[in-house]
Amino acid sequence: MARLRDFVAGLIGRPSGDRRGRELDPLTGRVAADGALRIGVLVYRGVSSSEVDEPVARLADRLQAGVVFVGAAVGPIHAVEPSRAIRVDCTPVDAPHVDVLVVPGGLGWKQVIDDPATRAWLTTAALEARGILAISTGSLLLASVGRLEGRSATGHWLAEDELAALGVNVSSMRTASDDGGRVVTASGALAAVQVVDGLADQARWAEWMPDGS
Repeated sequence: MARLRDFVAGLIGRPSGDRRGRELDPLTGRVAADGALRIGVLVYRGVSSSEVDEPVARLADRLQAGVVFVGAAVGPIHAVEPSRAIRVDCTPVDAPHVDVLVVPGGLGWKQVIDDPATRAWLTTAALEARGILAISTGSLLLASVGRLEGRSATGHWLAEDELAALGVNVSSMRTASDDGGRVVTASGALAAVQVVDGLADQARWAEWMPDGS
C-alpha cells in the first residue's frame, strides 16, 4: 500500500484552494419511520464528503430509509473534497444494525484500517447487510477486512494493485457488482450515484428473500 500512502500524503500537502467560499452545511443523519430500513455510513476525519452526500441521500430517498453515520467518536468530524463537517451519530461499539452499508473513501482511510473497533464493526456490518456500496478507497477498506476476497470490484485507480493483493478480482470499469448485486463498488462519487438505484432495488428485494438466499 506504499504507493497509495504516498499519494494520500501528497494530497494532504497540497493547498486546498480558496477558503473564502461559502461554508457548506454539515451532513447529518436521517431519522426514519419505525420499521424502515437503515443505512449505515462509515465516516472518519478526511473522508470525502462528495462520496457521502449525494450517493447516500439518493439511496435513502429511494429506500425511504434512515441514515446513521458511524465514526470513532460522536460529534462533528472534518470531511474533505469539498470541506465540510459530518456529524457522527454513533461509534462502532454502539452502532445499531444496518440494512445497507456505505463505505466512502477519502484521505483518512488509513486510520480506519488501523482501528480494531472500526474493523470489527465493518466486518460484521458487511456480513449482515443486504446491500453494500463501497466507493473509491472505500473498496480498499472493505477488502482489508476480507469482504471483497474473490469478488469482482473496482475503486480508486491507485489502489488497484493493493486490491489485487487482498484477493480482489479487480475490474477496470467505473462500477462493479458481485454477489447477485448485493456488493457494489464504484470508482468515485459520480459513478456511485449511477448505481444507487440498482442497489436500492436489490436491498428492497432482499427483504422478501428467505433467510440464507
